[in-house]
Amino acid sequence: MRRYIYSDSLDGLEIYNYDVLVIGSGLAGIYAALHISADKSCALVTKVNIESSNSWLAQGGIAAVIDPSDNFSSHVEDTLKAGAGMCDPEAVEVLVKEGPDNIRELVEMNVPFDTNIEGELMITREGGHSCRRIVHCGGDATGRETTKKLGEIALTRKNITPFFTTYMIDIITDNGKAVGGIFRNTETDKTFIIRSSNIIISTGGIGALYNHTTNPRDAIGDGIAAAMRAGAEVLNMEMVQFHPTTLLPHSNSDRLFLISEAVRGEGGILKNHERKAFMKGKHELADLAPRDIVTRAILEELKRSGKTHVFLDVSSMTKEFFSHRFPTIYNECTDFGINIPEDMIPVRPAQHYLMGGVRTNLWGMTNVEGLYACGECAWTGIHGANRLASNSMLECLVFGRRAAQHINEKPMPEHSFKLPDTLVSGDEAISDKYVNGTKGKIRDIMTEFAGPVRTEKGLAEGAGKIYRIYNGLQDKKLVKKQDFELYNMAENAYKILRDALARKESIGAHYIVND
Repeated sequence: MRRYIYSDSLDGLEIYNYDVLVIGSGLAGIYAALHISADKSCALVTKVNIESSNSWLAQGGIAAVIDPSDNFSSHVEDTLKAGAGMCDPEAVEVLVKEGPDNIRELVEMNVPFDTNIEGELMITREGGHSCRRIVHCGGDATGRETTKKLGEIALTRKNITPFFTTYMIDIITDNGKAVGGIFRNTETDKTFIIRSSNIIISTGGIGALYNHTTNPRDAIGDGIAAAMRAGAEVLNMEMVQFHPTTLLPHSNSDRLFLISEAVRGEGGILKNHERKAFMKGKHELADLAPRDIVTRAILEELKRSGKTHVFLDVSSMTKEFFSHRFPTIYNECTDFGINIPEDMIPVRPAQHYLMGGVRTNLWGMTNVEGLYACGECAWTGIHGANRLASNSMLECLVFGRRAAQHINEKPMPEHSFKLPDTLVSGDEAISDKYVNGTKGKIRDIMTEFAGPVRTEKGLAEGAGKIYRIYNGLQDKKLVKKQDFELYNMAENAYKILRDALARKESIGAHYIVND
């Protein structure tokens, strides 16, 4: 593994100094930045803008114990059960108990949660939850409305400086401590350094490693890969969650449209081409079973029928209810000529979420001093082997705030460190054609060998193919953003396959069948 993928001298690069550096502008990153003390300067770096994140795309909502009939023990139990015994119980307790307070804080920030006539928060239910505990915005636009509002607030904070269209290349360490990062503005093509002794990685997941994903096409796990190179512990990368219901695409698209689990929470039923419900008997919660179980049940049905999709029957809901509760989904289906609720929605599974990531403690700290992680790129111990619906946005809030709180209580050291030596690694650059073709190969390999159902033979074959790509990049001169992306894709793909090979038993999202 290369320590740095930046392949040039650092001499002469402009250096910016900040007390705190937040990389990623999804919910976790923005919320963390908003909780940094006003007397501390904070750089907020985003690859494109605030609208380009998984958080922005999140439909379902945020899980928290709000309803009087609900309780902490139930939420903890549901989370542990979905995680198939791989959760950290202490982290789950923190998540659940601090959840309601974070929801109240969002309300105070005027995040536009859906309310009833009495002005009380509307609460729905999703798969794996034993009761209704999901709050939402705009029906099915919780991520967009929450991130949008917090982004507006962040842009008014005098201590927060946004760096838009800025790509992180590497995390700089000095004597084992995280001290800054190497960045490139993709509009100006200017490379520069941000120096900070407190770095929060909140860069999202790895969906773009697969052909079919609900993630944006640039979600390749840059932060995870950079953290690995900086010495951070990364674990459970084999735990890749596939969402059972994405809208069957009518053409090749960069991102598949998600049909929220909340649709099944409101009464949607999965049916095959014979119009028979097939989830009964598969799990005690039937259509609201954990995502890995529903995904495998759908794949079994597709294998049996030879079809490309199953259907989601929403005829139990009226047009008025569906269009009000799920306006984004309703409009998308309408655009595809699907007449809701008379027509059933054609759906199939796609990659959706990563449960593994950069290991942190209860305050977002990694094993590298000065380096924090939160959100999907982090392994906090919350999700275990399978994420419970709508716990992800809650995790962003709870542990994004905790990381900021820990930084606020630390003394701020002086901005000083020794820059690494010249980072040139090889003289041979790689062509655009090679980069684009190899990215496609990685997606094909991961889709074939590291999907919802795996074999040990397939994982070994996939790992061998990825290794040859990864190893071939070690002595190349990486110059362009797409070069760095390719290296990060190969690094993360190889880690996923190695972790999958190391885990011999089926558990949660990691499901192994005999060769």
